[in-house]
Amino acid sequence: MHELHDRGYIILPSLLSADEVDALRFAADALAESGAAIIDEAHAPDVPKMLFGAHLVHDTFARLPRHPYVLHLVEQALGGAVHVFQSRLNAKSGFSGSGWAWHQDFNQWHRFDGMRTPRAAIVGVFLDDVNACNGPLMMIPRSQRRGHIFVPDMMDIPPDVVAEAANEHGIVPLMGPPGTVIVFDCLIIHGSAPNVSPWPRRIFYMNFVPAAACDLEARRPRFECDPIPVPLTALAENCLVAP
Repeated sequence: MHELHDRGYIILPSLLSADEVDALRFAADALAESGAAIIDEAHAPDVPKMLFGAHLVHDTFARLPRHPYVLHLVEQALGGAVHVFQSRLNAKSGFSGSGWAWHQDFNQWHRFDGMRTPRAAIVGVFLDDVNACNGPLMMIPRSQRRGHIFVPDMMDIPPDVVAEAANEHGIVPLMGPPGTVIVFDCLIIHGSAPNVSPWPRRIFYMNFVPAAACDLEARRPRFECDPIPVPLTALAENCLVAP
């Protein structure tokens, strides 16, 4: 966990197997009929941008945060039992997927969900190959050390703050094959460019807090934020592909 605490993120290429990725892709294709909350691209109303709450409505995605490879990583990062309070599938479809402005996830949860303590970790699982052409997630290493950059009325961090952090620490694109897992601090500055390639860039994100220190408030629907902590227990290593 030294890299996570030092740089603010870790990347583990191909942590999940091809069979596990296939199971997640199959589940992702079924989400439109599962009751997950779908937000479409503003410029393309029939193209999904994000799907919230898949872990609440689809069994495969409910098992993913309890996969021992995922769960033990987050337990180490946060120092004990954890609760997944939000999940979202970022679709970023080929030719249509929009980008994300530079931001800290904690600021969003502070604004919308009353989170007071920036002690949370985000896990992302690549469902597709993420490359230089299809809008990879970009991190500013060590930018979490700046603490909370409070932006009261929007997601975007001011450009001068981003420029200062980037000039000091650089920008790193997180790329890898399907099954790659990333873990990052809720205070790290990150963003991504639009996907102008023909290749999709689906990443499934799970947001975790310590189960014993959850300070979220019930301001939004449960599929956007589940504030009642439920400590997770690990399943078997084959939990995504077991018959």
